[in-house]
Amino acid sequence: MGESLPGYARCARAMLSAGPLRNLDEQTLRRLHNERPEPAGSNAETVSLLDVKIELARRMLSGCRLCERRCGADRTAGETGFCGVGNRSNWFFEQVLWGEEPPLVPSHEVFFSGCNLRCSFCYSWQSMLDPSVGEAVEPGSFAAMVDSRRAEGAVNLNLIGGEPTIHLPAILEALRLVTRPTAVVWNSNFYMSAETMSLLDGAIDLYLGDFRFGCDECARTLGGVDRYVETAARNFQLAARSSDLIIRHLLIPGHIECCLKPIAKWVAERLPEAPFNLMFQYTPFFEALDDPALCRSLTPEEEKEALRIVSEHKLNTTSWRRPLSDSAPADGLGKGEISTTIAIRPDGRVAVMHLHGDLVQIVRSLEIGGSVHG
Repeated sequence: MGESLPGYARCARAMLSAGPLRNLDEQTLRRLHNERPEPAGSNAETVSLLDVKIELARRMLSGCRLCERRCGADRTAGETGFCGVGNRSNWFFEQVLWGEEPPLVPSHEVFFSGCNLRCSFCYSWQSMLDPSVGEAVEPGSFAAMVDSRRAEGAVNLNLIGGEPTIHLPAILEALRLVTRPTAVVWNSNFYMSAETMSLLDGAIDLYLGDFRFGCDECARTLGGVDRYVETAARNFQLAARSSDLIIRHLLIPGHIECCLKPIAKWVAERLPEAPFNLMFQYTPFFEALDDPALCRSLTPEEEKEALRIVSEHKLNTTSWRRPLSDSAPADGLGKGEISTTIAIRPDGRVAVMHLHGDLVQIVRSLEIGGSVHG
C-alpha cells in the first residue's frame, strides 16, 4: 500500500476515450475496460476508468455473476440469489478497530450484510442469514463516513462481510465520492467471479484473503459451496499480480490434513512470497455449537502440527507482523449492532473480536500469559 494515491483514486484519474457509457453494450464496455484507449485530443469525449468499472458492476447485477455461484438473479429488479441481497446493499457495523494484522491497524472496518458462503462456524451468522440488517449503502453518506474515520486516524478502509463481493457496485459508487485518500483493503472469502476480479484490479490496495478450505468436500460440508478450491486459488493468483496480498487460514479443529496441508502446499508452490497468517482463534458459533466435531477448541497437538506444516513448507509467516501501534485510538464508538465481542472458548481461553482501541493495552497484557486470541 505504498502508492501516494489509493487505487480507486488512480482509477478515477485515468481518463479513457469514450462517449456516454449507458449507450454501450457490455461487450464494448469490457473491451474499453481492458484496452483503456487514451483520449485522442483535448476535445475528445472521456470517461474515467472508475466510471467504467462502476457501469460494468451495475450491469452484472441484472443477471448476477459477482461471485462464482453465478446465480443469474436480476438484482436490479429486486430478485435475490443465494446471498439474499437484492437491489439494496446494507452495512451493519463500522468502527476504527485494532483486531487485524498489525500493519493494518488502526483500520476502519465496515461490515456488510449477507454472504455467498454458509460457513457452519460463522461468528456473524445473524447478518449472514438476514441481509436486510443494517443501513443502506448510500454513496454520499458512506463516503462521508469514510472521510471522517480517515480524519480520526484510520490507516485504511477495510471492507468486510459477510462478504463485500456481493456489494461491489455500491462500494465502487461510494469510493468515487471519497475525498480523503484512503487505502482500501478487500477482506474476502475469495469466492468471487473472474469478472469481479477484473473490476477490482487497480481499485484495491490490499487483498486480505481467507483461504477457508483446502478441499471441496470440506467446502461443501462446512461452507455450503462447490468448486471453492479452484476458484479461490485462481483469485489468489490474480490478486497477487495486481496488488498487495495477505493470505489467511483459520485453523479448524480436525481439518489439518484435509484443509491446512493442501493449502500450505499450494501456497508454497504458487505464491511462496505471499505473507501467510495461520490463525488459531477458532471459536464455535452458529451451527458449530450443535456439532460435536466442531464445538471444541484446537488441541495443543493440533496447533503444534499446524506450525510444523507451515514451517516445513517455508511459508512467509513473518512479513506481516510488527508490534501493535502505540498511536492514540480514534474517538467515537462507531455505529451498528455489534461491539467488541469477548467469547469463552471450550478450552477456557478467551477470544476477542472487533477490538476497540481502548482495549488494546488490556488484550496486549493478557496475550503475554497466552490466555487470549485476538
